[in-house]
Amino acid sequence: MVKRGIYATITAITAMCALGACGNTETDSVISEQGESEALHSEEAGAAESDMTEPDTESQDAVNLTNESSIAITIDYDIQSYEDIQNFSYQLFGENLESQNPVLSPVSAYLALAMAAFGSDGSTKAEFDKLLGEGAMVISDDIMNSLPVESKNQILSLANSAWIDDQYLVDENWIGSIKSLLDAEAYQTDLSSTEAMNSMNDWIKTKTNEMINEMLTEPLDSDARLALFNTIYFKAKWSSPFEVESTYQDQFHVNENEQVEVDMMNKYAEGFDYISNDFAEGLIFPYRSDTEKPNLALLALKPKEGMTVREMYNNLNGDVISDMLENKMTSLVNIKLPKFEISFEDSLNDSLMNMGLVDGFDPEKADFSLMGKNVSGNNLYISLVKQKAKIIVDEEGTEAAAATEVMMAEACALFPEEPIDVYFDEPFLYIIMDMDREIPLFMGILDNPAAIKE
Repeated sequence: MVKRGIYATITAITAMCALGACGNTETDSVISEQGESEALHSEEAGAAESDMTEPDTESQDAVNLTNESSIAITIDYDIQSYEDIQNFSYQLFGENLESQNPVLSPVSAYLALAMAAFGSDGSTKAEFDKLLGEGAMVISDDIMNSLPVESKNQILSLANSAWIDDQYLVDENWIGSIKSLLDAEAYQTDLSSTEAMNSMNDWIKTKTNEMINEMLTEPLDSDARLALFNTIYFKAKWSSPFEVESTYQDQFHVNENEQVEVDMMNKYAEGFDYISNDFAEGLIFPYRSDTEKPNLALLALKPKEGMTVREMYNNLNGDVISDMLENKMTSLVNIKLPKFEISFEDSLNDSLMNMGLVDGFDPEKADFSLMGKNVSGNNLYISLVKQKAKIIVDEEGTEAAAATEVMMAEACALFPEEPIDVYFDEPFLYIIMDMDREIPLFMGILDNPAAIKE
């Protein structure tokens, strides 16, 4: 039977009672507790109680705050460029090349971080503006309004949530902004309880269509004050599926000295868009859609002779990809593409600090005063930003999911007469992209299809 491809990703930010994102273990919380209240000296920190949602300290059940905030934000905009999120995407993936079979969702990470950014101030806000771009609010709203789709042949869902400890006084303006712009759900509970852990895992499991069943294996630390989650789930069929009968065992060249046997999909067809430059070549695999938008495709790129896939990637950026897409050539092609299923999980803390988000992780310097305040007056800082992703690619298409946790603790050339052989039988880069905005939804390198990482 014809198979399908699936992707899922979750990004989590944990803040501790000074503000944190998820740490190296699931017990690290998004927001951490700092010491004294001197970091909350700004006027925003002294907001009237009418702007704060009082915590529920009596019940172990999560209180849904989504409909309690009366604050709504409406913005009018005309986006001229998506350069900021494009740059963020390529830089973030570039910080994660050392792992085998890396895969992540830049969009999931961007939206999770945007929730934290909307509550930042001072030097912390300045770092977020540089990291995400000053138009992060506009881009986030545009993504949430335009990308999600559910049809017969394609599903792309995005979901955001904020989980707030019952010892934290959350600002209604912040709740209103993440609800209005990111369609975020907000819950208040005892974050260190087993019930809260189960509720968060259930939310993630539901939003990723059970591709990611468990993000947390233990309750969050008692200092955790905020956990932010973004999930992205994608399932789509190829516009031109591979025939199951044309899939057979073939060699994938991991390196010069190692080959593995894999299920290799094969196709000989015309009408595929071939892309190439001096150091890379590849194909565009469009996904079938019942709607005009979004226009999604998988780009597969392999290095030309004499270069590794990571050396190739270090020469790529949004402008280079855009130039390759502009010069695509419709061709008769002979394709080899391995079936694969990959899971990947890692902390993004070091990556984000290398990209300039430093104060947000510092208990002394982090300023998330626009989110609210701890009942003891202590500051918040990010303790962990973590992402977990899974992707399945086969004859029919792709299925993928990702979750990010922030814890605070076209005209084309005609195809040539001779077919172009494009064999992805060695490590290659793949990007699931919104072709209209040229925003990468998922990025990965397939080093070894046989090394399935659960």
